[in-house]
Amino acid sequence: MKVFSITLWLLFFRLLEISSWGQSYLRGKYREWIEDDDRVEVKSWYAETEVELQQGWSLDFLGTIDAWSGATPYGLPPTEASTENEWLLRVPEEIRKAGLFTLNKGTLNHDFSFEYGISDEPDYLSRSYAIKYSHKLAAETLILNSGLSLQDDSVKNFVGNFVEKKTPSISVGLAHILDKFTTISFNFTYSWPSGYLSDPYKVIPANQRFIFLPEEVFLFEENRPDEREILVLYFELSRYLDEFKIGTHLSYRFFQDDHALNGHTFHLETNRKFGDKWMISPRYRFYHQNQASFYSPRIRKYETYMNSPDSSNGPYYSADHRLSSFDSHTLGLKISYFLKDDLYVDAGYDRYFTDGKDGLTDKRVYPNANVFTVGLQWEY
Repeated sequence: MKVFSITLWLLFFRLLEISSWGQSYLRGKYREWIEDDDRVEVKSWYAETEVELQQGWSLDFLGTIDAWSGATPYGLPPTEASTENEWLLRVPEEIRKAGLFTLNKGTLNHDFSFEYGISDEPDYLSRSYAIKYSHKLAAETLILNSGLSLQDDSVKNFVGNFVEKKTPSISVGLAHILDKFTTISFNFTYSWPSGYLSDPYKVIPANQRFIFLPEEVFLFEENRPDEREILVLYFELSRYLDEFKIGTHLSYRFFQDDHALNGHTFHLETNRKFGDKWMISPRYRFYHQNQASFYSPRIRKYETYMNSPDSSNGPYYSADHRLSSFDSHTLGLKISYFLKDDLYVDAGYDRYFTDGKDGLTDKRVYPNANVFTVGLQWEY
């Protein structure tokens, strides 16, 4: 992991050195996710740069470091806890390091990109590969997009062994410039993950009757299917309202898998510039999710198959609240200040809160959080 980290950052600085080859940019961002009640806290650092090479080629690099700490629900119902926070799993700080390298080639009517990504943390190693192609039509006002990708993961399972997980995906899309103020885009993605798809940190509660321990609650490894099919539809509309000098961005995302889990995401953001230096960007995001077919927070009756779950044939079961039916809302505001035409800084705050909708899951497991972000962009 240390070798990977040093190599990643040496390449990043090398990209900055060769930036004189063409018009380039550098973006940096710091983000803190802080959940209420001293639960999960995530600190993230991002750095992104693009270097324009020659003959239509360019190279992008995105580097990320996340530091995760705190406690999160692991499946024990809060009502069964013998101490106040026994239903929260506390873990030591964990560091994730990730890098994404993208090689782009642009021509008059065609764009190609080749991506390689790697993400490394103590219990999860992920490598990703992607090829994307765009075809420009109608004087570049209509763009057809397509892509193929593969995510190749190695995950530490419930007993501490590393096992495989693979996620191939295919996507097609369309972007259209309607006029000088309006653009729309639509994208369809289909993916079919396979392998170890359970969460090794989530358990289910079950009653196991003993003469000396009547109605005692025991915890067992959850069991999710080892195959999954996911469909994602995405629509985006951007419109500049000239009469109000406001830019608006509206998007809708729908996803559904083959186990009845589905979700709807609506996102609205507006941008209003004040003078030459300031820009204010309020935003709102709403998410609604229906629960997976195998989710239940109830205490189950113990069955012998819980000792050796079979992810190929089932039965399937999970008490992970992230698979339940819930709504989430995010209200935020970002303020940008332009130091120069090619240099600006920004700061943002978002308030995130969730609410369970199934009437069974304890409301305490759903997180509320404050999110703070500061960033910088420089074109040179």
